[in-house]
Amino acid sequence: MKLHGWRDVLTSDFPSAKPVTQKTVDLVLKEGRRFRGSMRVSTGRIWTDRDFEQFRAKVLNTPLP
Repeated sequence: MKLHGWRDVLTSDFPSAKPVTQKTVDLVLKEGRRFRGSMRVSTGRIWTDRDFEQFRAKVLNTPLP
């Protein structure tokens, strides 16, 4: 896909992100120096999709005061 201008970027369909698995987290921990931008990612403080869904369900099921 060749983009010729900013309008092409806005209207193009990008692939969806792959699920974050324990294998991905292990790779980030091993190769953390290569990752730029997010300090959380470069230090390995990321959740797998399964962990995030469990946390999300816990938070959504917590009654409000």
